[in-house]
Amino acid sequence: MAKASAYPSYRASGLPWAPRLPERWQVLRNGRLFGHRVETGFPDLPILEVSLRTGVRVRDMENLKRKQVMSEKEKYKRAVQGDIAYNMMRMWQGACGLADRDAMVSPAYVVLQPKPTVEPIFAYQLFKSERVLHLLWAYSHGLTEDRLRLYFDDFSTIPLTLPDLSLQRSIGRVLQYSDSALARARLRADPPAGGAPPGHALDHPGLGQHAHRNAEGDLAGQRDRRTGPARRR
Repeated sequence: MAKASAYPSYRASGLPWAPRLPERWQVLRNGRLFGHRVETGFPDLPILEVSLRTGVRVRDMENLKRKQVMSEKEKYKRAVQGDIAYNMMRMWQGACGLADRDAMVSPAYVVLQPKPTVEPIFAYQLFKSERVLHLLWAYSHGLTEDRLRLYFDDFSTIPLTLPDLSLQRSIGRVLQYSDSALARARLRADPPAGGAPPGHALDHPGLGQHAHRNAEGDLAGQRDRRTGPARRR
């Protein structure tokens, strides 16, 4: 029996690690997709932090067990709503977050400014995929894994496989819906003391089954490829 194809037509890409691509997909380097936002001097904005466990969140400066002295706020970088901020030392593990508001982030973060060629929600989800995590690791530099850093100049040279914008939006929406549904299920199974914090995924049920049905066919095109360019030495 012939193997079913996820897309009606494919084309040769000339790439050894992705020899055939759907017609609506292309390979672009990150530098074609993102600018590097380096804007300081916004001390009145809230501070966002990125955690591997909890994702992006506003830092609670009032209830910290140990007060953090913000003596160098002028060095903190501005992230605009829709930007993606990542931790240089942990990006290869998926430490990035999509800014849901204008805010400040640590000077140790890189702030990515999406260009019109990329949908931020799709890109954020793509950075969590197995193959792209491998590429993020491969392009990071450091003597040992606990000292790896991914600078923007190296990030900008990483090739990504992605579809046209309309398909990016569809895939991004369905993955966002799935993330929201999983977060609500986890909270129901193990609710925190005092209930979910304001702004938590439990308060935002996502796009609903209608959006899920509209985009469910696009998921087949966003499966990880487990082979790719060899790690640079």
